[in-house]
Amino acid sequence: MKFEKGLDDICANCRYDVKFREGQKPLYEEFKSYNSETWSKIANDKGFIKQFESYLQEVNKIEDLAYMINSNKANINEVKQAFKELFNRSSDEILKFMNPKLKKSLGIINPNDKVRLEKLINDTNSALYNFIKSQ
Repeated sequence: MKFEKGLDDICANCRYDVKFREGQKPLYEEFKSYNSETWSKIANDKGFIKQFESYLQEVNKIEDLAYMINSNKANINEVKQAFKELFNRSSDEILKFMNPKLKKSLGIINPNDKVRLEKLINDTNSALYNFIKSQ
């Protein structure tokens, strides 16, 4: 397993770093070793967004996905804030790409329920951010 060290390391068309067997949590794991400055740029990085959207298409529950961050380079709250910015800027695209089962598991009943998504986005302690893990 290898941590990606920068946005230039992203392969937008690639798959997750690790896929576990069905029934294990998480099912998909992605390793990121970005510093705080790099995390602050993800909301504008097309490769990062494309990779993340592909993961949202595959998972049925947010617990099926884990982004393992290198806690020596950035703290979990900085990463949550970076994802919050990404979610705010890309909420329409996220709703479009998100697996219907994932939407349902997050309480997004109407397929285009931006109000519910905005509530999840605005609370970095909500279930939406449960995929961010620190190592």
